[in-house]
Amino acid sequence: MKTILLGSGGALDALCAIDPDIASVISQYGAPPDRSLPANFDTLARAIVGQQISRAAATSIWNKMEVNGVTEATVIATKSPDDLAAVGLSRRKAEYIIGIADEIVSKRIDLHALADMDGQAVQNRLVQIRGIGAWTADNFRLFALGDMDAWPVNDIALQEGMKRLKQLPHRPKASEMETLGAAWQPYRGAGALVLWHLYGILVRKAAITDI
Repeated sequence: MKTILLGSGGALDALCAIDPDIASVISQYGAPPDRSLPANFDTLARAIVGQQISRAAATSIWNKMEVNGVTEATVIATKSPDDLAAVGLSRRKAEYIIGIADEIVSKRIDLHALADMDGQAVQNRLVQIRGIGAWTADNFRLFALGDMDAWPVNDIALQEGMKRLKQLPHRPKASEMETLGAAWQPYRGAGALVLWHLYGILVRKAAITDI
């Protein structure tokens, strides 16, 4: 997998040349912020912690894990689900995180080495791990590995952003997102960043203003 820079001459510029709607968003609202993350256990574990709960709740649980010294893969791999349940994790999430930690500690997977693999090969490897679905794998590819073609089509904010970008009558489903994103290859990840940026401006900030 080759990391394609977002900046001048990179994925975002290339995508703007492909799609005038993207170019218009960048012209009006500016480029999306840098959301890169380290390609490590911490990033994957935080993704699991944050599944189906608010950001505030996920942060609270992670902070409690830090206080109790259970955020490192080498430590978590030695724990039981009950140990992690004591710091606020559901039993299922505890099992997922322990499983990921064991994959890393046993060296069955090297997260840093994933950057040298094809994007689809990375996707296939990550979803083999219990608890890591397509959405988490796509986001790890995009934010941690810099894969500018990762395309998390099941993300609701992304779907809503596409609806706004293309002025669609409805929020597109995953299958429609695949079709709509096809023309952006190999820069769909850059497109995802723009759509999240657009969503944050038109939907999230608008909701805050209305409160």
